[in-house]
Amino acid sequence: MKTMKRLIFLILIFLSINCYSQTDSVNVQINYQTPKNYHSSKKLNNLKLIGIYTASILLNGIGDGLNDNNHKTAGHLLNGLSIGVLISSPFLLDYDKEKWYWYLATYTSLRIGLFDIAYNSTRGLPFGYSGMTSPTDKFYNSMHLNPTIPRSVFFALGISIPITKL
Repeated sequence: MKTMKRLIFLILIFLSINCYSQTDSVNVQINYQTPKNYHSSKKLNNLKLIGIYTASILLNGIGDGLNDNNHKTAGHLLNGLSIGVLISSPFLLDYDKEKWYWYLATYTSLRIGLFDIAYNSTRGLPFGYSGMTSPTDKFYNSMHLNPTIPRSVFFALGISIPITKL
């Protein structure tokens, strides 16, 4: 429940920062041609997006694992860094406000794909371990699923969304 509240809080922070961080100024080009470096800067922005979201999720997963292993100081530090990475993202990325739902889908997919792996490895649990408390773990257990398969699918989805949709 604590992790779910954090996730909702992070999503709300991300959305509020995203909504207010963009400016309304528009560069008008008379010739309507795409700038030469547009596609390369777009690809770089997408790679930065994947890297920033991945770093934030991994820091949060490791931080929660350290907190649960009674390494509270290091765990809180990493959780704070996780939030800091997300808060800094509007300064590091060029967000398109009209595609906010793709950013949310990217973060959510990467979180489902990466968080439990980081948490389990920090706690010394098996790679495919599924607990009993989080909603996704309860779903995996009720369906008798190996959690590695849906995590892999969501991870792949989290990487493919920025590349194809943003």
